[in-house]
Amino acid sequence: MDEPRAAAVPLTRAQRVLAGVGGLFFAGLAGLGGYGSFASVRDVAEPWFGGQAWIVPAGVDLGILALVSVALLLEWLAMPMPALRWMAFAFTAATVWLNVSAAHGDVTGMVMHAAMPVLFITFIEAVRHAIRRRAGIAAGIVREGIPLARWLLAPFSTFRLWRRMVLWQITSYPHALTAEQRRRHALALLDAHYGRKWKSRAPADVVWMLRDGVMLDQALVRVTELTAPQPEPVDEAPPAKEPAPKEPAPRKPAARAPSEKPPRRPAPRGVATDNEARALAILDAEPGITGAELARRLDISSRQGQRLLSRLTKPAPTHTS
Repeated sequence: MDEPRAAAVPLTRAQRVLAGVGGLFFAGLAGLGGYGSFASVRDVAEPWFGGQAWIVPAGVDLGILALVSVALLLEWLAMPMPALRWMAFAFTAATVWLNVSAAHGDVTGMVMHAAMPVLFITFIEAVRHAIRRRAGIAAGIVREGIPLARWLLAPFSTFRLWRRMVLWQITSYPHALTAEQRRRHALALLDAHYGRKWKSRAPADVVWMLRDGVMLDQALVRVTELTAPQPEPVDEAPPAKEPAPKEPAPRKPAARAPSEKPPRRPAPRGVATDNEARALAILDAEPGITGAELARRLDISSRQGQRLLSRLTKPAPTHTS
């Protein structure tokens, strides 16, 4: 299930005005910080650089501004380079150290010299966070946090949810919750269908997809097919019976030779079934038919056909006076 990518909301007019005011304050802070530390760092570097000592504070401050500007630009383009930030921090730390050294061990002077560089770095980190957040939202790589209340109420299941968000780049917390609900529904269906040992009875690929929370669309389709109730078999309609042939008109019995078989005993009136009536008609037309052929004609088993043939062709008992 593809996650919908969130779009960064444009800044309102009030937000743009506030950002502009913050930028002006930042420029003033950077200017005052540079001006305040310039003389201190120059005095510290003068024993080594002499008349060129001004190069040290100017180069350090310009280097910090250059590194910070490029780092913010790359964050805006969703191509962050952590090394630039680290170098900016290193130069800022060097500036703080040089300013603190100019205080010659006085605690008050050390705090005053370190205050403005620390404010400068704090402001830069706030701007970087805002740029990175908006660029990440637009690129779909910023992962939303899980509320603290869920961590407290269900720490173990929340950890598994967070783990799947990290492993499979799920950035939306509501989307992750929906996927987790669908996954648990599929697990409940498998448990009801296969029982407690469903992991060993269900297909291995379905178990893997549900265990790791991946390819849930395909997994849910498979689970629905596996757990759907099977339709009851519908009995096929019996084949239409062939109409019994019209019985021929009764004929006078002809005198039979001594070698001829005695006439068959007809079934009693009112007792003969439909199969018997059809069998009598077939025997009248084909006296020498076999039991198997009679069974095939009547659509019954061979054994039933043989019994029916034997019963219908059995000679009628003779009564002696």
